Amino acid sequence: MINARLLRLSLFQLGLGFSVVVFNGALNRVLIAEEGIPAGVVGWLLSLGLFVAPVRALMGFWSDREKRSYGYRRLPYAWFGTMFIFCALSAAPFSLLLLSKSSQLNSEVPFSVAFGVCTFIFLMYALGSHIGQTGYLALVTDLTPKQDRSRAVAFLWFTLIAGQIISAFVISWLLEDFHPIKLIQVMQGSSVVFFVLAVAAIWKQDRPVELEPDSDDFSSKIWDVLSEPRMRFFFLVLFVGTLGLTAQDVLLEPYGGQVLGMSVSETARLTAAWGFGMLIAMTIAWRLIPQLSSPLLATSAACLVGLAGFGLIIYSSNAQSVILFALGASVVGVASGLFLISTLAVIVNLAEVKTAGLYVGMWGLVQTAAAGLGALAGSNLRDIVTRTTGNLVQGYTTVYTVEMVLIALTLAALALIPRRAFIRRARPTSAFAGLTEIPGT
Repeated sequence: MINARLLRLSLFQLGLGFSVVVFNGALNRVLIAEEGIPAGVVGWLLSLGLFVAPVRALMGFWSDREKRSYGYRRLPYAWFGTMFIFCALSAAPFSLLLLSKSSQLNSEVPFSVAFGVCTFIFLMYALGSHIGQTGYLALVTDLTPKQDRSRAVAFLWFTLIAGQIISAFVISWLLEDFHPIKLIQVMQGSSVVFFVLAVAAIWKQDRPVELEPDSDDFSSKIWDVLSEPRMRFFFLVLFVGTLGLTAQDVLLEPYGGQVLGMSVSETARLTAAWGFGMLIAMTIAWRLIPQLSSPLLATSAACLVGLAGFGLIIYSSNAQSVILFALGASVVGVASGLFLISTLAVIVNLAEVKTAGLYVGMWGLVQTAAAGLGALAGSNLRDIVTRTTGNLVQGYTTVYTVEMVLIALTLAALALIPRRAFIRRARPTSAFAGLTEIPGT
């Protein structure tokens, strides 16, 4: 039976799901397909997390050593991250107005000014996500017995995707009769939903912890982790695999609109299709990963599923089939979910109460940097190929093909990792047993 404390913690992920749909889904589709903003500009905005990704590792390290912020270690970071996300979500609709107006002829708003303001807003969202999620995941790791952590993170990501699916349907319904003002109202409403759920999730969850003094600085701690060959290889696999599975994130909804003729409402439902695939992955992870000798076996399976998903998406343009496209998006969702949870399970199983923030932060650093680079590279590759060939469909399918190559390289790299490198030695007991206790205190 799932502990009440974990249920409350999951509200943070549920609220974050609302922000992801409007920020990474509906907004980017409208900017690219409806307002004619170059995909490279939108890709830049969504890739800003790449440039501030090191904040994850640094914030994780600081939270490990934190002793005097109101008597808590993780809560201050989760709180400040929440406030950054809330402010960015509230201000993000102005990016639509500014970029739309600046792209018109004889506009009074220079494009450089609009671009600068939008960069600041999206940068605030990226910083909030880094700081908030790192503190939040470190808190979850602190509160969960090691043998139950893989199931805990599977459940928390289940609620994240559930939030995305719910919000996708709500947003799809609200945007049936699309107008930019409606999108602004939806985004600002989502910011309120996120804030309320996030505060409810983290309120009084953290507890003071007495730790022995640690004189090691940040660089020393990072080197301690990276000095192990298995960890260097693992982070390389995580980077390349994430790059292969996420470079299309900024392109799926514009692809549906420009290639398959889908409406804004219809492409908003793509997030639900992708989300259902993620939910399937979380269900599989819940049951499968705790029984495996190593979570990396599930990572290999994720790569195989991802190859099949991108194959379906590429074929959907030839067949002009919305059904095949939605199915492909769902299959990619399954692959992304399995890859994310299995790699995070590796990290949380290695972490201790004194290092949870650093380990989770480094995982987030690599994962977010790869996702940000993927958004930037994928959107610009689409623009370059489209301009060079004059073929819009080829611009999209080239990105999907490159992603398949990266996934295949990841699968090959996983085959080279020694079988015993990440063997789990402790078998799980009942799920979330003892969640109300803090290990190591």
